[in-house]
Amino acid sequence: CVKWLNQRNDRFVTCGNCHLRVWQICFRTQKLHPVDVCMGSMRRIMQCLCISADDSFAFTGNKTGEVIKFNIERDDIKNFNEQEVHRPSLNCYNKERFSKGVRAVACVVNPTTGNTNVIAGSGDGTVQILNPKLQPIPTHAAKLHGAVTSIALHPDGKSFMAGTGLSQRYSVDVSTFTPELRETCHFGEIHDVKFPQKSSEIFVTASEQDIRVWSAVYNTELLRINVPNLTCYAIDITPSGGSIVSAWSDGKIRSFFPESGKLQFMIPDAHNDAVSSLAINNRDGDNESLWHLVSGGKDGRVRVWKINSKHQTMVHSMKEHRGAINALVCNRDGSQAISASSDGSCIVWDLQKGVRIHALYDATVFHTVCYHPDESQYITGSANNKIGFWDAYDGSPIRFIPGGGSDVTSLDIQSEGTYFVSGSADKNVNVWHYDNGEMISTGQGHSGRISTVAHSPDQNSVISVGSEGGIFIWNLITPQEL
Repeated sequence: CVKWLNQRNDRFVTCGNCHLRVWQICFRTQKLHPVDVCMGSMRRIMQCLCISADDSFAFTGNKTGEVIKFNIERDDIKNFNEQEVHRPSLNCYNKERFSKGVRAVACVVNPTTGNTNVIAGSGDGTVQILNPKLQPIPTHAAKLHGAVTSIALHPDGKSFMAGTGLSQRYSVDVSTFTPELRETCHFGEIHDVKFPQKSSEIFVTASEQDIRVWSAVYNTELLRINVPNLTCYAIDITPSGGSIVSAWSDGKIRSFFPESGKLQFMIPDAHNDAVSSLAINNRDGDNESLWHLVSGGKDGRVRVWKINSKHQTMVHSMKEHRGAINALVCNRDGSQAISASSDGSCIVWDLQKGVRIHALYDATVFHTVCYHPDESQYITGSANNKIGFWDAYDGSPIRFIPGGGSDVTSLDIQSEGTYFVSGSADKNVNVWHYDNGEMISTGQGHSGRISTVAHSPDQNSVISVGSEGGIFIWNLITPQEL
C-alpha cells in the first residue's frame, strides 16, 4: 500500500511484507530517500494503510487481524555522516484481533475530544472504531455482508462508505453506526440476462450462487434468490411472468416465484452434467398450468420437458451434439428449436417429434444463435470472430461478416429485424444493420468478456452483462433518430 502525507507533497508512506517505510522526495536531485520503521521483533504482512490528518501517525491493517499504530515523524534528508534525531517507530497495536485479517482502515477525528480514532474493516465483514490506544469501542461496531475491502470517509467526517468483497456498498453513520445498503451487484461472472416479455422496467440476471431481479428504471436490486455453492448458467421467464426458470451447475433445473423468490419446483438430474442453456416454449401461450421447456446441457443433450402444476415430465431427449450446448432458442410458435454447440454445429430440432430437421456446420465453436423475426434465416456468433447468416430452409450459409476483435459471444435481434446487437470477448457491444451487415455504433465500458446482450421489450434499450460482473444499460438510438 502507498499513501501520501496530508500536509506535505514530498513525503509518502509504503507498507507491505514485514516493513513500513517513510519516503521523502529530493526534487533537486530527483531521488527518493526511504527510512524504515523500527519494528523490533514484530513480523506482519500489512495490507492496508491510512495516515492521521496531522501526519503524526500511520495505521496499518495486517493479515493477522491487528491494527498497528506507527509514529512516522522523521528527519529531512541529511548527509550520510549526520546523526538521525527522529526515526519512525512502532507505537502500539490492538490486543483483540479481528477475524480473517484487517483489510481496510481509515482515520476519523472525534469532534468532541479531537482525538484520532481508527475505523477498521475485517475479512469477516466486521467494521469497528478503535480509540487512539487501539482499543475497540463496543457501541461502534457493525456486521456487513462480505469481507470489507475498502473504507472511504465523507469529507464532513460524519459518515463513511464501506465496500465488501461481495459487491455491496454501505453507508454508515459514525454516530449511530447503523449500516445502510446503498448499492449492490454480482460479485462473480454474470452468465445470462432476461426481460419479461411484457415489461421493460425489470430484468433478471444469473450469476455465481444467485439470481437477482433488478429495476431498470431505478437501477436497484429488487429480489435476490440465493443457491449457495452453485452457478446459474441460464434463465428464462414464462410468458405470463409467473415463473423464473433457471439452469444450474449441479445438473438441476429450478423454478422460482418472482415475487417471493421461493422455490416453485425442481427437476433433479435434468442433465448428467451442468445444465448450460434453456428456453421456454411459446406454444402454450400464457398458460401457467401446462407449458413446455427445452434445456441443453454440457453433456451435449437437448431435452424437452412438459411442466404442469404437479409434476414435470421429460418428453424428448435428443443426443446428436458431441460438445456442450452453449445456446438454445425456440421459434415463435414453439414447433422448433435451434441449439448452438462447442462441437462446431447448430442443429434445428422438431420439438413435436423430437428429431433433427437440419444442421449448420463450421470449423469453429458456436457461442450463440438467433432466429430472424420472420424465421427465414438464422444468425450465429462464433469463436472465429465472425457473424454468420444462414438460410432457414435448408441450413445453407448465406454470408459471414467480421464480428469484432474476438469471439462473438452473444446476439440479439430487434423485433422488426432491421438491427441486431452483438457482444464479444473484446468487451465491445456493437449495433449492426441486418441487411447490409454494417456496424452502426459501438459501446465500450465492460472490463471483461461480454456474456449476454438483450433488447428490452419496448426496443428502446439494450442490457449487456459480462464476466467482470458488470451490468450496462445502453440507450438504443437508430440512425433515423440521429
